[in-house]
Amino acid sequence: MDPRIKGYLERNREWAEREDYVPPICFVDMQRKGRERVDGTVIVVACTDPRVTPEEFLGMDSSSKATVVRTAGGRVHAAMSTLLVLSAVGNAGKKGVIMVVHHTDCGLQTADEEAIRGVLRESVEGGGEGRWKDREVERVLEGVRFGAFVNPDESVKEDVGILKDSPFFKGMQILGFVQDTETGLLKEVIGVE
Repeated sequence: MDPRIKGYLERNREWAEREDYVPPICFVDMQRKGRERVDGTVIVVACTDPRVTPEEFLGMDSSSKATVVRTAGGRVHAAMSTLLVLSAVGNAGKKGVIMVVHHTDCGLQTADEEAIRGVLRESVEGGGEGRWKDREVERVLEGVRFGAFVNPDESVKEDVGILKDSPFFKGMQILGFVQDTETGLLKEVIGVE
């Protein structure tokens, strides 16, 4: 087993065995409490980049937790199925906040959609034998939008627009931010109207 995974598992055991460990409330109780909140719940959509962890840069603790959905680049098209499930088991998009957070120095700024497809095609070259035939690779890659972008302000505006145009989140505030990875600070790109 990879030594990093072994380390994670050991730290997990230590965490779970601490005297102050308390299991979370059961899902249906959490769901009920979320639905009863007048202001709804908070959902943060952010990048998978380990340098920008919402729980850290938003200062979340046990009294200020939010649901965090992480995708490459923090792009909402990749998060949509999760956001829809959260809406369905939550308050059906009638209240709450979705906070879209992209960041500077993001990996999705380093390549365009076709370059990403090219790297993936090359990674399975010679794989035409066996399970993955070239046409299957192309079929999979054809249907994927990776979300490459140049300017994080513009990608946030695009993603907030997607959510605001969706009929599933009409009662929610949709806000957009860019985190500057140099300073750690969030800049509001799309605020409350």
